[in-house]
Amino acid sequence: MTPSRFHVPGASPGARVALPEHAAHHAREVLRLRAGAAVRVFDGAGAEFEATLDSVTGRGVEARIGRAVAARPESPLHLVLALSPLKGDRMELVIQKATELGVAEVWPVVTVRTDAAARPALEGSRQERWDKVASGAAEQCGRAVVPRIAGTSTLSELLGRPFAGDRIVFVEKAGTPTLAARASPPSAALILVGPAGGWEPRETERLDGAGFVAAGLGPRILRSETAALAAVVAAQVLWGDLGR
Repeated sequence: MTPSRFHVPGASPGARVALPEHAAHHAREVLRLRAGAAVRVFDGAGAEFEATLDSVTGRGVEARIGRAVAARPESPLHLVLALSPLKGDRMELVIQKATELGVAEVWPVVTVRTDAAARPALEGSRQERWDKVASGAAEQCGRAVVPRIAGTSTLSELLGRPFAGDRIVFVEKAGTPTLAARASPPSAALILVGPAGGWEPRETERLDGAGFVAAGLGPRILRSETAALAAVVAAQVLWGDLGR
């Protein structure tokens, strides 16, 4: 049976650490673990360790970290998913599944047609929750790396951000080539998915001027959350570790 795993930033061999509050609640109330239970702890940056729970109380859960163990390998593709924030719990769904699928980073970006209910993300109102979703998804899927959820930016800020890799924007336009049509596999890719209302013409012009190459996702019109995850899967199958 695979030991339960917990994300503890800064974990190191021999240390006695307190599990973050949400992880402690999961260990104590959901998994019903007790002192002496063997678990795994990872630091979110790629290191994983054996550990033993020292103390399990209503005030917190503490663990003693043991030897380092081999972590699951990461995708050879450094994949960044940029997308317009989604309202309700759909953004959390995308972050959770994108983490499971091996993305390295998620960049929320507000566009002209971003839903009004999702625009408060620019003020950082959802950042802590999104970080917890990524952390929990990494615990569940076996990754020792937790994707970085960047602070929400505007499209102008995104266009000015440096990125050493291919820049791809997904559009709903008949005849647009899919990712499979690209000549050579990149080692890093920034894939950008727009809001439910699509891109404004001025935005597509700015993206083209910033070096983004348009790509399509087939003949059907996809919801934003579906498009984001379909794009991640396509990139990982073609260039990452899902097709190997």
